[in-house]
Amino acid sequence: MKALKRKNYWLDETKIKKVRRLLKAKTETEAVQKAIDLVLFQEEATKAWVENAGVGGVEDLYAR
Repeated sequence: MKALKRKNYWLDETKIKKVRRLLKAKTETEAVQKAIDLVLFQEEATKAWVENAGVGGVEDLYAR
């Protein structure tokens, strides 16, 4: 298990409830953890996309 550390933040309750619902989290803590994981994954995916931009090629399936 990863190291966990207790943190206290002032967060918008409406946003927390919405994130909890969208991510189907059972608790507010789980919602925050999933949201953080999602942001980290998005950054990683964007970095990979940028690194691979222009590699390979695009095949014109319609022969234009």
